[in-house]
Amino acid sequence: MQKKSYFGVTITSAILLFAIILYPLLPNISYSQQQQQQQQLFPFLPPTNTIKDQINNDIQNESIIHASGNNSSSSSSSTHKVVILDFYDNDIGQFTNAKPILDKYGFKGTFFIVCKWSTSHNPVRMNWQEISQLYREGHDIESHTMTHKPLDGLSTSALDYEVGQSKQCIHDHLGVYPTVLSPPHSRGSNNATVINTIAKYYDLSIGGFVNDVMFLHCYGWKQQLHKQQYLNQRDCRPFSDNGILNYASRYDIKENAGAQGHSNDTMIFNRFANLVNRVGVLNSNNNSDSAMPLNSILILGYHNIDNNQIASKDTIDIALFDKEMKYLHDNGVRVITMSDLAYDENSKYLYVKNG
Repeated sequence: MQKKSYFGVTITSAILLFAIILYPLLPNISYSQQQQQQQQLFPFLPPTNTIKDQINNDIQNESIIHASGNNSSSSSSSTHKVVILDFYDNDIGQFTNAKPILDKYGFKGTFFIVCKWSTSHNPVRMNWQEISQLYREGHDIESHTMTHKPLDGLSTSALDYEVGQSKQCIHDHLGVYPTVLSPPHSRGSNNATVINTIAKYYDLSIGGFVNDVMFLHCYGWKQQLHKQQYLNQRDCRPFSDNGILNYASRYDIKENAGAQGHSNDTMIFNRFANLVNRVGVLNSNNNSDSAMPLNSILILGYHNIDNNQIASKDTIDIALFDKEMKYLHDNGVRVITMSDLAYDENSKYLYVKNG
């Protein structure tokens, strides 16, 4: 009996020792699972273990305002909250599902069009008749190249065709020249040849993704502070004084793709709302006078708006898109288009026209 008692004590001691060792590791295990879930929800973002290094003071810590309720208690005025809604790839759900919601709340979007896809007679893509209607109703139509090929692997002539001919293509169909390009898959923003080709034809270009807002002076993200070549960037010129491509510029405008997802709508919406409120906080903190120029905006990228989310991870369901647009409307957020952005040749900053 005595031996059996010793055995029980030994087992109990082992369990206690194991618990003592394991307990401090539990938060890390839980955090790792959360990271995996977030990376699945937001496939365009960098791995979540680097997110704190990629945003200027983590959104969860700095946005201050939560998604629940209205913003009446916020110190940031709604006039400081400015958002751009970008839509890509001619997806038909943008016309059949997103447009009625935009109409309901009085918003206009920027639609980046792949020219050849508009004449492909593919039922999942918008055609020129639908794109023309968007343009007539006041939406912004910009270029997403001719055929959606990544720009950083093309010959000189092929690159010029994708970038330059797409501008002429849109003019041929709508009678207006686009002023903004978005390279497919954000490829080419770190390639000097691509940037110089874009600069021949366009005033601005969407570049890479960030899990944050877009700073109109093109500096302020943490990832700039961790790389020597970006430390001295203080404006939106594409190249630094020593000829190196800057982290962000008029031809590498940063967009946030984290507002779309395919499963956890609550997490997606809360993240969306935090981003919207963050831009208000940043602008109000630096501009006590609402007449002062804005220093940041939030640019949100969308692809298809549809309830069939199995086929594509970059699809957002219709109810969630409506909820996001309602949030913008009810909180007095100013929704503009990419054509409302411009580049000041004197300050070398971006600015919002009439902003």
